[in-house]
Amino acid sequence: MKKIIFFLLLSLQMSAQEFLVKKGVVVDDLKISDTLNDSYALYLPRSYQNERSWPVLFVFDAEGRGRTAAQLFSRTAEEQGYIIVSSNDINRQKDLEQNLRTGARLMQHLAGVLPIDLNQVSTIGSMAGARVATSIPLVFDNIFGTIAVGDHWINFEMLNGKKNFVFIGIVGDEQFADSGIKSTAGALSHLRFPSQVYTYSGNEEWPQPEIVSAAVGSLTLEAMRSKLRPVDVNLIEQLYNMDMSRVNKFMSNNQLMNADALLNLMEDKYEGFISLNEIRAKQDQLRRSRNFLQQKREQQVISEKEARLMDDFIYYLEEDIRTANFENLGWWNYQKNQLDSLAQKNNAEAKMALRLKDFIDEYVWIKRKDLNKNRTPLESKLVANMIQTIFDPHAYDAYRNIISLSAQDNDFPTAYFYLEEMLKHGYTNLDNLYNIEGTLGLRLTPEYNQIIENYLGTSRFYDAEIPGQK
Repeated sequence: MKKIIFFLLLSLQMSAQEFLVKKGVVVDDLKISDTLNDSYALYLPRSYQNERSWPVLFVFDAEGRGRTAAQLFSRTAEEQGYIIVSSNDINRQKDLEQNLRTGARLMQHLAGVLPIDLNQVSTIGSMAGARVATSIPLVFDNIFGTIAVGDHWINFEMLNGKKNFVFIGIVGDEQFADSGIKSTAGALSHLRFPSQVYTYSGNEEWPQPEIVSAAVGSLTLEAMRSKLRPVDVNLIEQLYNMDMSRVNKFMSNNQLMNADALLNLMEDKYEGFISLNEIRAKQDQLRRSRNFLQQKREQQVISEKEARLMDDFIYYLEEDIRTANFENLGWWNYQKNQLDSLAQKNNAEAKMALRLKDFIDEYVWIKRKDLNKNRTPLESKLVANMIQTIFDPHAYDAYRNIISLSAQDNDFPTAYFYLEEMLKHGYTNLDNLYNIEGTLGLRLTPEYNQIIENYLGTSRFYDAEIPGQK
């Protein structure tokens, strides 16, 4: 992180200039410079004018889908008056420092070409992009707020001396990040950083547009509270009605814990802007409900069970990878099947099972990255990649690693098996199958090419008419 800060201190300061882009539509593939490949998507609200400064949201999608992410925020931009800038170059496969440099370059570029209100610069990201979004306030001093969807990265030691920023978490109830984001929000709130957490049903990388709008609304209200933008009574009422509509929907669907969580958030969100009588009346109504008390007890039991299972899984993952225990791959497959079965139920345990699967998948992915940086035995790397494919059958990079490591170990049967498994699960990139590191001898074999021919209809070194190639 110190290297990143040094990099940022070397950046040039540029003055804003007129930027001619069509308003009210997402404009994609805008370049940062002629010498860099970095690009971004931009959305200017229809009311945009060069003559005044604007709040801006820098969006970091985990897969660099700038246009898609910008479109998700376009309605919010219109209703709440934001410029949307969305990077095309964030990538889950890159480490945080690489992605953070990408985000920093984008922010520095836009500061020179758009009339940005430097007191209302905020970031938002999903998954790996959320780690970028929440890192930026630690290296830039003028960030107003950050919204983290499904993941985050906050180094509390680096908060010393930093201007307080707004932290908004958004997390799905099937994502293992739920407890971590809530814990971070609580710790930041204790340090007097305005913090709130929204929850939604599911595990999508981006939640429904109304939740995105509500989260951005929290930034907007904090800006009004800080006198950075004028109080807009109509917008406050619109945001309040949207939130209360979600509360009523939760209550009608008997999702009483979700309703209570949102009411608690609203009490903090609208304090000083609107009467809280309706919110407190609904809170009293909920807490007198036997269904609410029962759901609260059930949630506590599930939370305790989930914590125990998570501790067990961490222990066994570390142990099996360290000892390269191939014998336990069957046990992990059994655990995955058990969680799959549990996830089919329509109850709180199903959500727990989905969070645990998400946790194991993410934990192993991070573990694999750490193993690649260190001098780790080939066998341990193999076990980690194999466990990854159990919990994510579309983790194609893990299959490729297994093929590469197996070929280097002259274990061609294992390489053939995982090649076929990868193709069974939809892999179609023929060129990449012939440039896997360390596989020159493997990819010249008839067996390797025949498997590819069977699934993709073609291969480079397979000919059915040559004797021995059947």
